[in-house]
Amino acid sequence: IENCDHTFNVFSGDDTALSVSLCACTVTPPEEGGGGSAVDSDTSSSSSAETPDPTPSTISFEQEFSSGNYTAGIDFPAGKYDIVAVSGGGNVSSSNAFDGGINAVMGTEDKNELMDMYEQEYSNIDLPDGTTLTISGVTVRLTSDAASGDPLTPRNQEITETVDLGNGNFVAGEDFPAGVYNIVAVSGAGNVSSDNMYSGGLNAMMGTEEENQLMDMCEQEYKNIDLPDGTTLTISGVQIQLVPSV
Repeated sequence: IENCDHTFNVFSGDDTALSVSLCACTVTPPEEGGGGSAVDSDTSSSSSAETPDPTPSTISFEQEFSSGNYTAGIDFPAGKYDIVAVSGGGNVSSSNAFDGGINAVMGTEDKNELMDMYEQEYSNIDLPDGTTLTISGVTVRLTSDAASGDPLTPRNQEITETVDLGNGNFVAGEDFPAGVYNIVAVSGAGNVSSDNMYSGGLNAMMGTEEENQLMDMCEQEYKNIDLPDGTTLTISGVQIQLVPSV
């Protein structure tokens, strides 16, 4: 509040001057952010709204995975895992095999009755974000009490149509769209391989469940096989279907 004083001379009938003071008050509104008592209804209502809970730093996670390629941060949360063989027998490896990861022959206990070479469990396997876990011939269970709580990243690809292929050589980007696929045996039994077999591709015996009853050595499906532009996929003895991975 600012004070302003003004003095005026007023003359009476006998010419005697009377001095009269008038005081005017000016009210100045408080500056923004000041300690005024006014309440902004918008600010008040927004401050009372509940704040959403932050993403938890760690979570418990347990899931089974069959033959295929699985990437930490996309297909499962990054973290340290106990890995247990659930069915079958085959190889389990990670792209950080020599840095806290795994490269092992794993299988159930009954598999060792025929050939004592299968491990049933590995503990504290480190699978950080971006690490690829490759499984062939065995189904395993991943368990962690402190996996990353960050949301999984969706696999970024535009392909949506399935592709049926038989015997021959087929080039990604020419004979079928390049992308990441689940490869499923439709009929027969034989070999399926790609020329990037050590970099997200595959080299496997594949066949239908019926064929596998005769010789227990064929996989019916491999998941998340990367077939980038220019990759050659070679098929012999089996009809397959390429199903875009999600």
